[in-house]
Amino acid sequence: MRKNIIKSLIALSFVLLFNTGCEDYLQLTPKDDLVQDEFWQNKEQVGSAVAGCYASMNQSGFTDRILLWGEARAEMLVSVRAGSTTENLLKNYVISTNSLVSWSNFYKTINYCNTVLAFADQAKENDPTFTEFDLKRYKAEVTAIRSLVYFILVKNFKEVPLVIEATLSDQSDFYPAKSTEDEVLEHIIADLKKALVDLPESYTQSVKHDKGRMTKGAVNALLADIYLWANRYDECIDACQEVINSGKYTLVDGTEWFSSIFFEGNSAEGIFELQFDDLFTTLKNNFYVGNPILAPFGGISQIYADDLNDIRADRASYDLIDGSVFKYAGVDAKSGLFRSATQFYNTWIFYRYADVLLMQAEAYLLSPTQQDIVKAQSLINQVHLRATGSFVEADLSQASLLDALLVERQKEFAFEAKRWYDLLRYERRIDFDDPDAVSLIRTMAELKTNADNYEEIMSYYSDSASYFLPIYQDEVDLNRNLEQNPFYINY
Repeated sequence: MRKNIIKSLIALSFVLLFNTGCEDYLQLTPKDDLVQDEFWQNKEQVGSAVAGCYASMNQSGFTDRILLWGEARAEMLVSVRAGSTTENLLKNYVISTNSLVSWSNFYKTINYCNTVLAFADQAKENDPTFTEFDLKRYKAEVTAIRSLVYFILVKNFKEVPLVIEATLSDQSDFYPAKSTEDEVLEHIIADLKKALVDLPESYTQSVKHDKGRMTKGAVNALLADIYLWANRYDECIDACQEVINSGKYTLVDGTEWFSSIFFEGNSAEGIFELQFDDLFTTLKNNFYVGNPILAPFGGISQIYADDLNDIRADRASYDLIDGSVFKYAGVDAKSGLFRSATQFYNTWIFYRYADVLLMQAEAYLLSPTQQDIVKAQSLINQVHLRATGSFVEADLSQASLLDALLVERQKEFAFEAKRWYDLLRYERRIDFDDPDAVSLIRTMAELKTNADNYEEIMSYYSDSASYFLPIYQDEVDLNRNLEQNPFYINY
Protein backbone atom coordinates (compact mmCIF):
# COMPACT_ATOMS: atom_id res chain seq x y z
CA MET A 1 0.00 0.00 0.00
CA ARG A 2 1.10 3.56 -0.52
CA LYS A 3 3.16 5.16 2.19
CA ASN A 4 1.12 6.65 5.05
CA ILE A 5 -2.21 5.08 4.20
CA ILE A 6 -1.97 2.62 7.07
CA LYS A 7 1.07 2.08 9.30
CA SER A 8 2.39 -1.32 8.30
CA LEU A 9 3.82 -2.40 11.60
CA ILE A 10 6.39 -5.14 12.02
CA ALA A 11 3.92 -7.01 14.22
CA LEU A 12 1.75 -7.61 11.15
CA SER A 13 3.83 -10.66 10.30
CA PHE A 14 2.62 -12.37 13.47
CA VAL A 15 -1.06 -12.03 12.79
CA LEU A 16 -0.60 -13.25 9.22
CA LEU A 17 1.68 -16.13 10.14
CA PHE A 18 -1.13 -18.51 10.98
CA ASN A 19 -2.02 -18.63 7.29
CA THR A 20 1.43 -18.42 5.74
CA GLY A 21 2.32 -21.11 3.25
CA CYS A 22 -1.19 -22.55 3.01
CA GLU A 23 -2.49 -23.41 -0.41
CA ASP A 24 -6.01 -22.90 0.83
CA TYR A 25 -7.74 -21.67 3.95
CA LEU A 26 -9.25 -25.11 4.47
CA GLN A 27 -5.75 -26.58 4.73
CA LEU A 28 -4.95 -24.29 7.63
CA THR A 29 -2.85 -25.67 10.48
CA PRO A 30 -3.86 -23.47 13.43
CA LYS A 31 -1.27 -21.63 15.50
CA ASP A 32 -3.51 -20.89 18.48
CA ASP A 33 -0.77 -20.15 21.00
CA LEU A 34 0.86 -17.64 18.67
CA VAL A 35 -2.36 -15.91 17.73
CA GLN A 36 -3.79 -15.71 21.24
CA ASP A 37 -0.78 -15.36 23.54
CA GLU A 38 1.83 -13.46 21.57
CA PHE A 39 -0.27 -11.02 19.64
CA TRP A 40 -3.54 -9.43 20.67
CA GLN A 41 -2.17 -7.29 23.48
CA ASN A 42 -2.84 -3.67 22.47
CA LYS A 43 -4.54 -1.30 20.04
CA GLU A 44 -1.40 -0.99 17.87
CA GLN A 45 -1.48 -4.70 17.17
CA VAL A 46 -5.15 -4.56 16.25
CA GLY A 47 -4.42 -1.64 13.94
CA SER A 48 -1.66 -3.71 12.39
CA ALA A 49 -4.02 -6.64 11.91
CA VAL A 50 -6.60 -4.38 10.25
CA ALA A 51 -3.83 -3.16 7.93
CA GLY A 52 -3.20 -6.81 7.13
CA CYS A 53 -6.80 -7.20 5.97
CA TYR A 54 -6.36 -4.37 3.47
CA ALA A 55 -2.90 -5.64 2.51
CA SER A 56 -4.29 -9.11 1.77
CA MET A 57 -6.33 -7.59 -1.07
CA ASN A 58 -3.18 -5.98 -2.48
CA GLN A 59 -1.98 -9.28 -3.89
CA SER A 60 -1.91 -10.28 -7.53
CA GLY A 61 -3.85 -13.47 -6.74
CA PHE A 62 -6.68 -11.23 -5.57
CA THR A 63 -6.53 -8.29 -7.99
CA ASP A 64 -5.80 -10.46 -11.03
CA ARG A 65 -9.05 -12.28 -10.48
CA ILE A 66 -11.02 -9.10 -9.87
CA LEU A 67 -9.81 -7.81 -13.23
CA LEU A 68 -10.25 -11.02 -15.19
CA TRP A 69 -13.55 -12.12 -13.66
CA GLY A 70 -15.11 -8.71 -14.21
CA GLU A 71 -13.57 -7.72 -17.51
CA ALA A 72 -12.05 -10.60 -19.48
CA ARG A 73 -15.30 -12.52 -19.54
CA ALA A 74 -16.91 -9.61 -21.37
CA GLU A 75 -16.00 -8.29 -24.82
CA MET A 76 -13.62 -5.47 -23.95
CA LEU A 77 -10.28 -7.29 -23.93
CA VAL A 78 -8.38 -9.59 -26.27
CA SER A 79 -5.27 -11.66 -25.76
CA VAL A 80 -1.83 -10.53 -26.88
CA ARG A 81 0.17 -13.25 -25.17
CA ALA A 82 -2.17 -14.67 -22.54
CA GLY A 83 -1.68 -18.20 -21.28
CA SER A 84 -4.26 -20.90 -21.82
CA THR A 85 -6.06 -20.28 -18.52
CA THR A 86 -6.69 -16.64 -19.41
CA GLU A 87 -7.43 -17.46 -23.06
CA ASN A 88 -10.15 -19.84 -21.95
CA LEU A 89 -11.60 -17.26 -19.57
CA LEU A 90 -11.75 -14.76 -22.43
CA LYS A 91 -13.87 -17.25 -24.34
CA ASN A 92 -15.92 -18.14 -21.25
CA TYR A 93 -14.69 -21.70 -21.68
CA VAL A 94 -14.01 -22.42 -18.03
CA ILE A 95 -13.58 -25.75 -16.30
CA SER A 96 -13.11 -26.51 -12.63
CA THR A 97 -9.37 -27.21 -12.98
CA ASN A 98 -8.63 -23.73 -14.33
CA SER A 99 -6.54 -22.11 -11.59
CA LEU A 100 -8.12 -18.71 -12.25
CA VAL A 101 -11.32 -19.88 -10.56
CA SER A 102 -9.53 -20.51 -7.26
CA TRP A 103 -11.03 -18.40 -4.50
CA SER A 104 -8.33 -19.09 -1.90
CA ASN A 105 -7.02 -15.51 -1.81
CA PHE A 106 -10.52 -14.23 -1.13
CA TYR A 107 -11.09 -16.60 1.75
CA LYS A 108 -7.71 -15.69 3.18
CA THR A 109 -8.89 -12.09 3.36
CA ILE A 110 -12.14 -13.25 4.92
CA ASN A 111 -10.22 -15.26 7.50
CA TYR A 112 -8.00 -12.30 8.36
CA CYS A 113 -11.14 -10.21 8.94
CA ASN A 114 -12.72 -12.97 11.01
CA THR A 115 -9.57 -13.18 13.14
CA VAL A 116 -9.65 -9.46 13.94
CA LEU A 117 -13.30 -9.80 14.96
CA ALA A 118 -12.44 -12.79 17.15
CA PHE A 119 -9.56 -11.20 19.06
CA ALA A 120 -9.92 -7.41 19.00
CA ASP A 121 -11.94 -7.44 22.22
CA GLN A 122 -9.13 -9.34 23.93
CA ALA A 123 -6.65 -6.64 22.97
CA LYS A 124 -8.93 -3.97 24.42
CA GLU A 125 -9.03 -5.85 27.73
CA ASN A 126 -5.22 -5.87 27.78
CA ASP A 127 -4.75 -2.22 26.80
CA PRO A 128 -6.43 0.50 28.92
CA THR A 129 -5.66 3.11 26.21
CA PHE A 130 -7.69 1.19 23.64
CA THR A 131 -11.01 3.06 23.52
CA GLU A 132 -14.40 1.60 22.71
CA PHE A 133 -14.61 4.09 19.84
CA ASP A 134 -11.43 2.76 18.22
CA LEU A 135 -12.43 -0.86 18.81
CA LYS A 136 -15.80 -0.38 17.11
CA ARG A 137 -14.21 1.43 14.17
CA TYR A 138 -11.64 -1.31 13.58
CA LYS A 139 -14.30 -4.00 13.75
CA ALA A 140 -16.53 -2.03 11.39
CA GLU A 141 -13.67 -1.71 8.88
CA VAL A 142 -12.96 -5.43 8.70
CA THR A 143 -16.67 -6.25 8.64
CA ALA A 144 -17.02 -3.99 5.59
CA ILE A 145 -13.97 -5.55 3.91
CA ARG A 146 -15.36 -9.02 4.51
CA SER A 147 -18.71 -7.98 3.06
CA LEU A 148 -17.05 -6.58 -0.07
CA VAL A 149 -15.18 -9.85 -0.59
CA TYR A 150 -18.33 -11.91 -0.16
CA PHE A 151 -20.17 -9.76 -2.69
CA ILE A 152 -17.38 -10.33 -5.21
CA LEU A 153 -17.68 -14.08 -4.62
CA VAL A 154 -21.47 -14.09 -4.96
CA LYS A 155 -21.33 -12.22 -8.28
CA ASN A 156 -18.97 -14.84 -9.64
CA PHE A 157 -20.04 -18.12 -8.01
CA LYS A 158 -23.60 -17.30 -6.89
CA GLU A 159 -23.50 -19.75 -3.96
CA VAL A 160 -20.46 -19.87 -1.66
CA PRO A 161 -19.64 -20.98 1.88
CA LEU A 162 -20.50 -18.25 4.38
CA VAL A 163 -17.71 -18.45 6.93
CA ILE A 164 -18.06 -15.87 9.71
CA GLU A 165 -15.88 -17.48 12.38
CA ALA A 166 -12.08 -17.39 12.27
CA THR A 167 -10.33 -20.61 11.30
CA LEU A 168 -8.10 -20.82 14.35
CA SER A 169 -8.24 -24.21 16.01
CA ASP A 170 -8.98 -27.88 15.54
CA GLN A 171 -12.54 -27.08 16.59
CA SER A 172 -13.13 -25.00 13.48
CA ASP A 173 -15.44 -26.21 10.74
CA PHE A 174 -13.11 -27.17 7.91
CA TYR A 175 -15.94 -28.44 5.70
CA PRO A 176 -18.46 -25.61 5.25
CA ALA A 177 -21.26 -26.15 2.77
CA LYS A 178 -22.43 -23.51 0.35
CA SER A 179 -24.97 -20.92 1.44
CA THR A 180 -27.52 -19.64 -1.03
CA GLU A 181 -27.03 -16.33 -2.78
CA ASP A 182 -29.88 -14.79 -0.79
CA GLU A 183 -28.42 -16.00 2.52
CA VAL A 184 -25.04 -14.47 1.80
CA LEU A 185 -26.52 -11.19 0.59
CA GLU A 186 -28.82 -10.85 3.58
CA HIS A 187 -25.93 -11.49 5.93
CA ILE A 188 -23.60 -8.92 4.40
CA ILE A 189 -26.37 -6.32 4.12
CA ALA A 190 -27.03 -6.70 7.85
CA ASP A 191 -23.30 -6.49 8.57
CA LEU A 192 -22.88 -3.36 6.48
CA LYS A 193 -25.78 -1.61 8.17
CA LYS A 194 -24.11 -2.25 11.53
CA ALA A 195 -20.73 -1.13 10.21
CA LEU A 196 -22.21 2.16 9.01
CA VAL A 197 -22.87 3.22 12.59
CA ASP A 198 -19.21 3.01 13.62
CA LEU A 199 -17.38 4.08 10.46
CA PRO A 200 -16.30 7.71 9.96
CA GLU A 201 -17.25 9.95 7.07
CA SER A 202 -13.53 10.51 6.56
CA TYR A 203 -10.10 10.11 8.12
CA THR A 204 -8.02 13.13 9.05
CA GLN A 205 -4.56 11.66 8.42
CA SER A 206 -4.46 12.03 4.63
CA VAL A 207 -6.45 11.67 1.43
CA LYS A 208 -4.86 8.23 1.00
CA HIS A 209 -6.34 7.15 4.31
CA ASP A 210 -9.65 8.64 3.25
CA LYS A 211 -9.86 6.84 -0.09
CA GLY A 212 -8.05 3.66 0.94
CA ARG A 213 -10.00 2.75 4.07
CA MET A 214 -13.62 1.89 4.62
CA THR A 215 -15.83 4.91 5.29
CA LYS A 216 -19.55 5.55 5.43
CA GLY A 217 -19.35 6.56 1.76
CA ALA A 218 -17.62 3.33 0.78
CA VAL A 219 -20.16 1.21 2.64
CA ASN A 220 -23.13 3.06 1.18
CA ALA A 221 -21.68 2.63 -2.34
CA LEU A 222 -21.21 -1.07 -1.67
CA LEU A 223 -24.74 -1.38 -0.29
CA ALA A 224 -26.12 0.38 -3.37
CA ASP A 225 -24.30 -2.12 -5.59
CA ILE A 226 -25.65 -5.07 -3.60
CA TYR A 227 -29.19 -3.71 -3.67
CA LEU A 228 -29.01 -3.15 -7.42
CA TRP A 229 -27.77 -6.71 -7.91
CA ALA A 230 -30.64 -8.01 -5.78
CA ASN A 231 -33.28 -5.88 -7.58
CA ARG A 232 -33.97 -3.91 -4.38
CA TYR A 233 -34.24 -0.61 -6.17
CA ASP A 234 -35.72 1.64 -3.50
CA GLU A 235 -32.96 0.68 -1.09
CA CYS A 236 -30.39 1.29 -3.84
CA ILE A 237 -31.79 4.78 -4.40
CA ASP A 238 -31.55 5.53 -0.68
CA ALA A 239 -27.97 4.21 -0.34
CA CYS A 240 -26.86 6.28 -3.34
CA GLN A 241 -28.57 9.32 -1.90
CA GLU A 242 -26.59 8.92 1.31
CA VAL A 243 -23.39 9.19 -0.72
CA ILE A 244 -24.70 12.18 -2.69
CA ASN A 245 -25.97 13.97 0.42
CA SER A 246 -22.63 13.58 2.18
CA GLY A 247 -21.23 16.27 -0.12
CA LYS A 248 -17.90 14.51 0.13
CA TYR A 249 -17.57 13.42 -3.49
CA THR A 250 -17.96 15.08 -6.86
CA LEU A 251 -17.31 14.38 -10.52
CA VAL A 252 -13.91 15.69 -11.55
CA ASP A 253 -13.76 18.11 -14.46
CA GLY A 254 -13.75 16.44 -17.85
CA THR A 255 -10.31 17.83 -18.67
CA GLU A 256 -8.94 16.04 -15.61
CA TRP A 257 -10.79 12.74 -16.13
CA PHE A 258 -7.76 10.65 -17.05
CA SER A 259 -5.02 12.40 -15.10
CA SER A 260 -6.92 12.93 -11.86
CA ILE A 261 -8.82 9.66 -11.59
CA PHE A 262 -6.40 7.16 -13.09
CA PHE A 263 -2.89 8.54 -13.30
CA GLU A 264 -2.78 10.36 -9.97
CA GLY A 265 -5.53 8.41 -8.20
CA ASN A 266 -7.46 9.33 -5.06
CA SER A 267 -9.40 12.04 -6.89
CA ALA A 268 -12.38 13.95 -5.55
CA GLU A 269 -14.45 11.32 -7.34
CA GLY A 270 -12.87 8.33 -5.58
CA ILE A 271 -14.86 6.62 -2.85
CA PHE A 272 -12.86 3.44 -2.17
CA GLU A 273 -9.52 2.70 -3.83
CA LEU A 274 -6.87 0.13 -2.96
CA GLN A 275 -3.58 1.93 -2.44
CA PHE A 276 -0.18 0.84 -3.73
CA ASP A 277 3.30 1.95 -2.72
CA ASP A 278 5.17 -0.46 -4.96
CA LEU A 279 4.53 -1.65 -8.50
CA PHE A 280 0.97 -2.78 -9.06
CA THR A 281 1.72 -6.23 -10.48
CA THR A 282 -1.72 -6.90 -11.92
CA LEU A 283 -1.80 -3.77 -14.06
CA LYS A 284 1.88 -3.85 -14.99
CA ASN A 285 1.81 -7.49 -16.06
CA ASN A 286 -1.38 -7.19 -18.06
CA PHE A 287 -1.05 -3.75 -19.62
CA TYR A 288 2.58 -2.58 -19.76
CA VAL A 289 2.72 -1.24 -23.28
CA GLY A 290 6.12 -2.81 -23.95
CA ASN A 291 4.84 -6.33 -23.45
CA PRO A 292 1.12 -6.50 -22.61
CA ILE A 293 -0.79 -9.68 -21.94
CA LEU A 294 -4.14 -8.10 -22.80
CA ALA A 295 -5.25 -5.31 -25.12
CA PRO A 296 -8.51 -3.55 -25.98
CA PHE A 297 -10.59 -5.34 -28.58
CA GLY A 298 -10.17 -3.92 -32.07
CA GLY A 299 -13.63 -2.42 -32.36
CA ILE A 300 -13.54 -0.46 -29.14
CA SER A 301 -13.49 2.91 -30.90
CA GLN A 302 -16.99 2.20 -32.20
CA ILE A 303 -18.34 2.31 -28.65
CA TYR A 304 -17.34 5.97 -28.46
CA ALA A 305 -18.07 6.82 -32.12
CA ASP A 306 -21.39 8.55 -31.42
CA ASP A 307 -19.55 11.53 -29.96
CA LEU A 308 -16.15 12.48 -31.31
CA ASN A 309 -15.60 14.78 -28.32
CA ASP A 310 -15.80 11.98 -25.74
CA ILE A 311 -12.82 12.54 -23.43
CA ARG A 312 -12.88 8.84 -22.42
CA ALA A 313 -12.01 7.54 -25.88
CA ASP A 314 -8.63 7.29 -27.63
CA ARG A 315 -5.64 8.13 -25.38
CA ALA A 316 -7.88 8.01 -22.32
CA SER A 317 -9.46 4.60 -21.87
CA TYR A 318 -7.47 3.04 -24.72
CA ASP A 319 -4.84 3.80 -27.37
CA LEU A 320 -5.58 2.14 -30.69
CA ILE A 321 -2.21 2.86 -32.28
CA ASP A 322 -0.31 1.02 -29.57
CA GLY A 323 -3.12 -1.38 -28.75
CA SER A 324 -3.00 -0.47 -25.08
CA VAL A 325 -5.32 0.04 -22.15
CA PHE A 326 -4.29 3.67 -21.75
CA LYS A 327 -6.38 4.06 -18.61
CA TYR A 328 -3.69 2.10 -16.74
CA ALA A 329 -0.62 2.25 -18.99
CA GLY A 330 -0.75 5.92 -19.98
CA VAL A 331 0.84 9.00 -18.44
CA ASP A 332 -0.38 11.92 -20.49
CA ALA A 333 -3.46 11.91 -22.69
CA LYS A 334 -2.29 14.78 -24.90
CA SER A 335 1.16 13.44 -25.75
CA GLY A 336 0.29 9.76 -25.64
CA LEU A 337 3.19 9.12 -23.24
CA PHE A 338 3.19 5.74 -21.51
CA ARG A 339 4.33 4.60 -18.10
CA SER A 340 7.76 3.08 -17.73
CA ALA A 341 8.11 -0.33 -16.08
CA THR A 342 8.69 1.41 -12.74
CA GLN A 343 5.64 3.69 -12.84
CA PHE A 344 2.85 1.22 -12.14
CA TYR A 345 1.68 2.59 -8.81
CA ASN A 346 -1.97 2.96 -9.80
CA THR A 347 -4.70 2.68 -7.23
CA TRP A 348 -7.40 0.09 -7.89
CA ILE A 349 -10.80 1.78 -7.85
CA PHE A 350 -13.70 -0.19 -6.42
CA TYR A 351 -16.16 2.70 -6.31
CA ARG A 352 -16.22 6.28 -7.53
CA TYR A 353 -18.90 8.93 -7.66
CA ALA A 354 -19.85 8.37 -11.31
CA ASP A 355 -20.77 4.79 -10.38
CA VAL A 356 -23.10 6.01 -7.63
CA LEU A 357 -24.88 8.38 -10.01
CA LEU A 358 -25.39 5.68 -12.63
CA MET A 359 -26.48 3.06 -10.07
CA GLN A 360 -29.10 5.45 -8.79
CA ALA A 361 -30.24 6.18 -12.35
CA GLU A 362 -30.71 2.46 -12.97
CA ALA A 363 -32.68 2.08 -9.76
CA TYR A 364 -34.93 5.03 -10.63
CA LEU A 365 -35.66 3.44 -14.00
CA LEU A 366 -36.58 0.07 -12.49
CA SER A 367 -38.17 0.89 -9.13
CA PRO A 368 -41.84 -0.17 -9.01
CA THR A 369 -42.62 2.48 -6.39
CA GLN A 370 -40.21 5.35 -7.06
CA GLN A 371 -39.76 5.18 -10.82
CA ASP A 372 -38.61 8.56 -12.07
CA ILE A 373 -37.61 8.64 -15.73
CA VAL A 374 -36.71 12.32 -15.70
CA LYS A 375 -34.49 11.95 -12.62
CA ALA A 376 -32.77 8.94 -14.17
CA GLN A 377 -32.11 10.88 -17.36
CA SER A 378 -30.64 13.75 -15.34
CA LEU A 379 -28.28 11.42 -13.49
CA ILE A 380 -27.07 9.78 -16.70
CA ASN A 381 -26.58 13.21 -18.23
CA GLN A 382 -24.33 14.31 -15.38
CA VAL A 383 -21.84 11.63 -16.38
CA HIS A 384 -22.37 11.95 -20.12
CA LEU A 385 -22.17 15.74 -20.13
CA ARG A 386 -18.91 15.67 -18.20
CA ALA A 387 -17.42 13.38 -20.85
CA THR A 388 -18.86 14.82 -24.06
CA GLY A 389 -20.20 18.30 -23.41
CA SER A 390 -23.61 17.24 -24.70
CA PHE A 391 -26.70 15.46 -23.43
CA VAL A 392 -27.29 11.77 -24.03
CA GLU A 393 -29.41 11.01 -27.07
CA ALA A 394 -32.19 8.75 -25.85
CA ASP A 395 -35.96 8.85 -25.76
CA LEU A 396 -37.54 9.67 -22.43
CA SER A 397 -38.61 6.09 -21.83
CA GLN A 398 -37.51 3.28 -19.56
CA ALA A 399 -36.32 1.00 -22.36
CA SER A 400 -34.40 3.68 -24.23
CA LEU A 401 -32.71 5.02 -21.11
CA LEU A 402 -31.79 1.54 -19.87
CA ASP A 403 -30.02 0.95 -23.16
CA ALA A 404 -28.30 4.33 -22.95
CA LEU A 405 -27.31 3.67 -19.36
CA LEU A 406 -25.67 0.34 -20.18
CA VAL A 407 -23.64 1.99 -22.95
CA GLU A 408 -22.73 4.88 -20.65
CA ARG A 409 -21.42 2.46 -18.04
CA GLN A 410 -19.42 0.64 -20.72
CA LYS A 411 -17.77 3.89 -21.78
CA GLU A 412 -17.20 5.27 -18.30
CA PHE A 413 -15.96 2.10 -16.60
CA ALA A 414 -14.08 0.39 -19.45
CA PHE A 415 -11.51 -2.04 -18.00
CA GLU A 416 -12.55 -1.33 -14.40
CA ALA A 417 -13.91 -4.87 -13.88
CA LYS A 418 -17.57 -3.92 -14.07
CA ARG A 419 -18.63 -4.82 -17.61
CA TRP A 420 -19.36 -8.55 -17.11
CA TYR A 421 -21.47 -7.87 -14.03
CA ASP A 422 -23.42 -5.12 -15.82
CA LEU A 423 -24.30 -7.56 -18.59
CA LEU A 424 -25.12 -10.32 -16.14
CA ARG A 425 -27.27 -8.03 -14.01
CA TYR A 426 -29.27 -6.93 -17.05
CA GLU A 427 -29.55 -10.51 -18.30
CA ARG A 428 -30.83 -11.86 -15.01
CA ARG A 429 -33.76 -9.48 -15.03
CA ILE A 430 -35.27 -11.42 -17.91
CA ASP A 431 -34.59 -14.67 -16.07
CA PHE A 432 -32.06 -15.63 -18.74
CA ASP A 433 -34.45 -17.72 -20.78
CA ASP A 434 -37.16 -15.36 -22.00
CA PRO A 435 -37.49 -16.48 -25.65
CA ASP A 436 -38.60 -13.01 -26.73
CA ALA A 437 -35.69 -11.19 -25.14
CA VAL A 438 -32.39 -10.44 -26.83
CA SER A 439 -29.54 -12.04 -24.92
CA LEU A 440 -27.03 -9.30 -24.16
CA ILE A 441 -24.38 -11.82 -23.21
CA ARG A 442 -24.75 -13.90 -26.35
CA THR A 443 -24.76 -10.73 -28.45
CA MET A 444 -21.58 -9.69 -26.66
CA ALA A 445 -20.05 -13.13 -27.19
CA GLU A 446 -20.46 -12.90 -30.94
CA LEU A 447 -17.92 -10.07 -30.96
CA LYS A 448 -15.29 -12.57 -29.83
CA THR A 449 -15.84 -14.92 -32.74
CA ASN A 450 -14.67 -15.34 -36.29
CA ALA A 451 -15.66 -17.76 -39.02
CA ASP A 452 -13.38 -20.45 -37.63
CA ASN A 453 -14.43 -20.43 -33.99
CA TYR A 454 -18.00 -19.13 -34.00
CA GLU A 455 -19.68 -22.44 -33.18
CA GLU A 456 -17.13 -23.31 -30.52
CA ILE A 457 -17.28 -20.02 -28.64
CA MET A 458 -21.04 -19.61 -28.85
CA SER A 459 -21.50 -23.10 -27.45
CA TYR A 460 -19.85 -21.92 -24.23
CA TYR A 461 -22.69 -19.42 -23.80
CA SER A 462 -25.51 -21.86 -24.59
CA ASP A 463 -26.46 -22.45 -20.94
CA SER A 464 -26.92 -19.50 -18.60
CA ALA A 465 -25.65 -21.62 -15.70
CA SER A 466 -22.19 -21.22 -17.23
CA TYR A 467 -22.32 -17.49 -16.54
CA PHE A 468 -21.26 -18.31 -13.00
CA LEU A 469 -17.86 -19.83 -12.37
CA PRO A 470 -17.13 -23.39 -11.30
CA ILE A 471 -15.71 -24.06 -7.88
CA TYR A 472 -12.03 -24.89 -8.16
CA GLN A 473 -11.69 -28.67 -8.18
CA ASP A 474 -9.12 -28.69 -5.39
CA GLU A 475 -11.71 -27.09 -3.11
CA VAL A 476 -14.32 -29.70 -3.97
CA ASP A 477 -11.82 -32.49 -3.39
CA LEU A 478 -10.84 -31.10 0.02
CA ASN A 479 -14.35 -30.35 1.29
CA ARG A 480 -16.79 -33.25 1.40
CA ASN A 481 -19.71 -30.83 1.93
CA LEU A 482 -18.95 -28.60 -1.04
CA GLU A 483 -21.09 -29.26 -4.12
CA GLN A 484 -19.85 -28.23 -7.54
CA ASN A 485 -21.91 -25.68 -9.43
CA PRO A 486 -24.32 -27.87 -11.44
CA PHE A 487 -23.25 -26.82 -14.93
CA TYR A 488 -19.68 -28.04 -14.34
CA ILE A 489 -20.31 -31.41 -12.70
CA ASN A 490 -19.56 -33.31 -15.91
CA TYR A 491 -16.61 -31.17 -16.98
